[in-house]
Amino acid sequence: MQKLDFEIDMPQLRRAWSVLDRQFASHGLTLHQGSDFVAIEDLAEEGGLRPLEGHFTPVLNTYTPSQAFWLGLLDRDDRLVGRVCARFDRMEYPMTLTDFWRKYFHRCYPNADGGQVMLAPVQPRVGRRITGDVAYLGGTEVAVDWQGVKLGALLNQMAQIVALDQWRASFFYGWVQGHNFMDGFWRDCGFTRAHFNGISWEEPLPETLDANLIFVGNSADDVCDLIDRIVDGSQAALLDRTHVHGPRRS
Repeated sequence: MQKLDFEIDMPQLRRAWSVLDRQFASHGLTLHQGSDFVAIEDLAEEGGLRPLEGHFTPVLNTYTPSQAFWLGLLDRDDRLVGRVCARFDRMEYPMTLTDFWRKYFHRCYPNADGGQVMLAPVQPRVGRRITGDVAYLGGTEVAVDWQGVKLGALLNQMAQIVALDQWRASFFYGWVQGHNFMDGFWRDCGFTRAHFNGISWEEPLPETLDANLIFVGNSADDVCDLIDRIVDGSQAALLDRTHVHGPRRS
C-alpha cells in the first residue's frame, strides 16, 4: 500500500460531501474545517469537550495545513458540539506504520511507572504491512447532549472523504481503546477492518491508554466504496438501524 493507482471520481466525492453536510445542517449544525489546533482546543474548552489526545494536542505537536486538519460542528450558538482530527503521514518504503508507531507512541505517551511507553520487539503484522501515504483519524469527541444521533460516525466518514480529496492517501486508520469498544461504532464510521491488540507493549504498560488498542482501517478503495454508499443512501440506512434516540437537552 503506497500511492493511489487510480483516478478519484471527484463529482461522486463532492456528492457524498454534500449528503453529509446536509445531514449536519438538518440538526442545525454547521461544519467547519481548520488546521489551527490551538483554536480547536479553545473551542473545545468553551464547549465542555475533552482536550485533544497525544496525537493532536498542540502541546506536543506543530502541524502545518498540509499535514493535518480538524473538522468541527458548531450549533446555532456557535458552541462546538463535535470534533474529529486527521493527520497525513508519508512513509517511504521500507518504513512501515509499525516503525512510525514505535517512535511516536514513545514520544507522546507515558507508561505506568512515569517513563515513556515502549513497543515490544515483535509486533502484529497489521502495521508491518502498511507503508506509503497514510491518513490517521483521531480526537473524535461529541458533546454529551448530542450523543445518540451518530455525529461521531458522520464526522469520521466526512474526515475520510476530506483526507482522500486533500492527500490522496492510500490507507486510512484510527484507534479504538478496548474498554470503549462498541462493535457498531467503527462500522458506523465507515471502517471495514478491525484488529484487536493492534500493538504489543513492553512492560510497564501504558498509563493513559488501554493496552488493547484496536486498529480500525480502510484502503482508498474502501473509502471510495463508502462514498458510493453515502450517495446511494445505503450507509445512512445502516446508521438508522442502530439509531437509538435524538440529542439530549439539559
